[in-house]
Formats: sequence, structure tokens, C-alpha cells
Amino acid sequence: MEQFFRWSEQHLGQTHYILGYLIILVSHNWQIIAALAAALFFSIRLYCQPSRANAVWLFSALLFGLGYEYEKHVAGELEHAIDMLFRLEIAHWNRPLHIIAGPVINTGFVLTTLLMVFHGLHLSFGSSVMKSLRRFNPARAVDPTSGATASRDAEQSEENHERAGNDPNSTQASAG
Repeated sequence: MEQFFRWSEQHLGQTHYILGYLIILVSHNWQIIAALAAALFFSIRLYCQPSRANAVWLFSALLFGLGYEYEKHVAGELEHAIDMLFRLEIAHWNRPLHIIAGPVINTGFVLTTLLMVFHGLHLSFGSSVMKSLRRFNPARAVDPTSGATASRDAEQSEENHERAGNDPNSTQASAG
């Protein structure tokens, strides 16, 4: 093994150590790297084209990153803090607080992130999906004279239904 280390140091230098470190870093933290890249992309997109959908996508990426970091770093530390704070007198609180600090908050992050993603999908593609679905199930009646809904093809009535006082030539005062 000693010969391999000498050979690698002479022929490769420190490059293989750096490459190995980068491979380990990316393989262990690809979720947060993806969340940060998505947040950067959506923040630039939001800056260039401010819209509600772009803001929802940005917050979805940030929530994904926050949930991942909470799961990886914060949840374990909270459980240790709970164990330290609630030792003897109120040790019966440990188990419920562990459940709240662990699975409950993690599930909250996951559900909130998924709801934001679905909301972003609805804002981005919802109208086009609804238009394509309405083709199969139209909301309006085919015959404009049947049914209680009005249609754009129905005849407009010629009557004028102005309220009193809205006509500039009206002498009747509005009751108000």
C-alpha cells in the first residue's frame, strides 16, 4: 500500500484527494445543493419576471432546503436539548417532545413543501390544464336557451335596468 501512496503522490499530486473529497461532499449533500441551485434559479427568475408563481417556486425551493437542514442537523440537537432539560422531575415529557421535535415537524416541512409545489404547479400550468379538461367536460350547457346558466351566445335583453340617480339626466334622488 505504501508504494501506491508514493506513486499517487508523484503522478497525481493532491488532485485525487480533492476529487475524492468533492465526490463525498456532493454525494452526502446533494439535496441542499439542489435546493440552493433551485433557489438561485427561481430568485433570478423572480427578479426578472415578478409573479406569484415565481415567488411560490422560490419559497418551495427554500422550504425544501430548510426541511432538509432541519432533518439533518437541528432535529438531533433538539432531542439532545430535550433530554438535557427534562431529566428527572418531568422526564415524562421527553417522549412527546421527541415526537414533536422529530416526526411532527419533519412531516410539517414535507407537507408544506409539497403544498407549495402543487400550488406552484397550479399557478404555472393550472389554467392550461383546466382549459384542456374543459374540452372534455364543458361547464356551459350546449343549448344556450336551456339551463339556468347564461351563455355568451344567449341574446342580450334590450331593457335598461338603471338604478335611480345613476343617470345624469335623472331628477330622482338615490335612497342612500
